[in-house]
Amino acid sequence: MDVVGIALSGLRASSAGLAVQANNVANQQSDGFKAKRVDLVAEASGGVRVSGVSEDPSPAGPGTSNVDLATETVQGMGFDLMYKANLKVLKTADELTKATLDLKA
Repeated sequence: MDVVGIALSGLRASSAGLAVQANNVANQQSDGFKAKRVDLVAEASGGVRVSGVSEDPSPAGPGTSNVDLATETVQGMGFDLMYKANLKVLKTADELTKATLDLKA
């Protein structure tokens, strides 16, 4: 897999993670809701993929969800950082391609 493909897989994975994290926060007050976690798997050729979404096994109080806002905040920050890092890789690859084409011109 090339650098662009690897960065795109990271963007897809971080987008999925942010969507699951946002769903957890939105359902924080829903009785019996179980927080979800994105399962990521490294690809042999490079990159990462979402292998599924699993329930957080943390116990919840009676009639409440097991969503912890502190955990969700940290998860969201991590996926946000992952997204930004992969965007930077794409931007750098684009600049490198442009510089190479400028040299050939």
